[in-house]
Formats: sequence, structure tokens, C-alpha cells
Amino acid sequence: MDFSANKQDTYEKRIASLPDQPNMQPNELKAYFDSSPEQLRQAHNGLCDALTEATSNASAAANLGFQRTAGVPADDVQAAVENVQAQLDAAVMGNIPSGSVDGDKLAQDVRDRFIAIENAARSEASTRSSGDLNLQNQINAHTTQLAAKCEVVFGSYSGNGQASQFISLGFSPKAIIVAQSDGTMINGNRIQGGFVLPGASGGVVIEGLGFRALYSDDRYWTNVYNRQYYYIAFK
Repeated sequence: MDFSANKQDTYEKRIASLPDQPNMQPNELKAYFDSSPEQLRQAHNGLCDALTEATSNASAAANLGFQRTAGVPADDVQAAVENVQAQLDAAVMGNIPSGSVDGDKLAQDVRDRFIAIENAARSEASTRSSGDLNLQNQINAHTTQLAAKCEVVFGSYSGNGQASQFISLGFSPKAIIVAQSDGTMINGNRIQGGFVLPGASGGVVIEGLGFRALYSDDRYWTNVYNRQYYYIAFK
């Protein structure tokens, strides 16, 4: 049902249509005068009935227009209400639509926790960055000092998975820098490379005319089977 039937466009009997001196009996003239208000009354009562209709196919809500929104894509009030109800049911069941919860909807204590976590993450990232920069500066300083007094030899080797593997250089190095192919030297407690001087022990040990790469599952990982390593030897 729509409301078009309740529109009162024109009256069937208009006073303006009567002649100046109507040739009508008094009861006919009264009925003529009452006809327009009666039409209006019937139209008004019909509209009231239509607005209070509750059946699914003829409810007033189903015939009242609704301007669509981003969150409620409906064209009438009935569909809009059903859409909102469906979203509420989904939220109760834990199926909250993506993007519907932002920071303003969180409790203040939850927001404070997220802010604290974010600040801690930033602080940790800054500390790590500072530590990496400091280590790099030390390596650069040592490299510069050594390079000024000795030759530098670059090379690589593949791990064989044994407890140790000797890498021959043909000379006794003054220092060795070893790293995996991705550049990492440490993974947790496992040493995968590093900067080594004669007499020092670690993932590699300077020995004779070269150096020895070590492997133990819980500590040294400079000789993992089939893993590629790169080194810089200072002669």
C-alpha cells in the first residue's frame, strides 16, 4: 500500500461551480456544501489507517522514503530499520563490521594501554636503532684503522654442518669479519658471525693460515650445512 489513494487533489462538488442563484432544495444545498468536508474527512481517515497499518507488505514504514547512508544502504524506513537491526544482531554475535570501531569508541583505559604499547614500541625501536648505529660506527672505526695498516681480502664459504671447518686464506689474518649471506651475525643466543681478533673465541677462530668456522646447535652457527657465509679478512 502507498499513500497516493489518500491524496485529495480536487473536490467533486465545488462551491465556486454553483450558479449565483442555485435552483436547489435546502437539503440538496446542505448536502452539496457538506460534500467537500466529507471527502476530506474520508481521505484523512484513510491516511491514518495507512500510517497505522502493520502488515509486512503494506506497513507505513515500507512506504516512507529513506535517504541512503554509508552505513545503512536502504531506500525506505522499514528496510533501514531491518538493516540496523541486522547490524546490531551481528555485533551482539561478535561479527562487528570492519571499520565500524575506531579509537573514539574504545574505553579510555583501553586507549591508554594502546598508547603505552605504542610508546614502548617506539622507544624500543629508537634504542635498537641507536645500538645498531653505535655498533656500525665501531665496526667502521676498526675497519678504517685496519685498512690503513693492512690489506683487505673478501671471500665466502659454504657451511658443511660439521663441528668445525677450516677456511684456508694462505696467510694469518689480523682480524676476521664473518656474516651470513643476509648480513646477520646474531640470532638470539646463536652466533652466526662477528668481528674476531687473534686469540679470541666465538663463532670463528683465527688459526694458522686462515680461520676455523664452528657449529654447535645451541651456540655457534657459522658452519651450518649448505648455508652461505661471507668474510672480510685483514692481512
